[in-house]
Amino acid sequence: MTYDNDVEDRATSGSQTPLLGRSSHQRIGNERDGNGWTFIHVLQFFGGGIYAPDETTYDPLEILLNTEDEDDRDELTVKWRDNKLSELNFVGVVAALLAGVLTSTGSWPNILPNGEKSPWSVRTSWYCGIILSLFSILTAADQTVRLHRLSSHRDGLENIRKLLSKTNGEKGHSSKTGRRTPSLLQIFTWQMPVMFLTSATLCMIVGMFLHVWSATSHLDHPSLWDDNTKVAVTYSVVAITSITIFFVGQLSLFVPLRK
Repeated sequence: MTYDNDVEDRATSGSQTPLLGRSSHQRIGNERDGNGWTFIHVLQFFGGGIYAPDETTYDPLEILLNTEDEDDRDELTVKWRDNKLSELNFVGVVAALLAGVLTSTGSWPNILPNGEKSPWSVRTSWYCGIILSLFSILTAADQTVRLHRLSSHRDGLENIRKLLSKTNGEKGHSSKTGRRTPSLLQIFTWQMPVMFLTSATLCMIVGMFLHVWSATSHLDHPSLWDDNTKVAVTYSVVAITSITIFFVGQLSLFVPLRK
């Protein structure tokens, strides 16, 4: 198979992945110079994979488009398609659950003691989360249907590769190595369901912060430690702790791909 040759070619070419930082093959050589975190590393940690596409999105496409052996190319295409369909199915289910939670926020009890409605910022955050989660479902469904219909064709695998190699007006080959490179727009398109889902989750979290703390700022005679403040502080402690644990987990999973 041609995987080793792909790695060697890209490692010596110095070509740059047009995403957050460099491709996995480049970063092996860079890590020999030092293990310190740069601004690019910070961007990759906060955005790579779970939001913006990283090398786990780019590398499989670039390798399958440049594999010379037809059988290997078909095998890589099938592997990419099956894993992408599983990912889209998972994202669609989670986005649907999140949309259900967000739409139910309109019937949540009003925690403001004066009986006023929640501030406009709370409702805006939740409404934005609803539309983002709906578009996560829509894009996941659209991409799933497209992959299934392409696969049903006699030349389905070749048609999938044609779609993945669509340049959208960008350069189709690297100016340094001559290798075929996936379109940046194409890569972000396949990442859209995850990006919509992550954005909707952030809107939900922000809206809940605004909701619980709004009860402490709409009182005619606020007290320093009333029940509403207790709710807001307790929620904030639990939420911040959960966020911290989440990023600690992300830190343990953040390892550049190695060959």
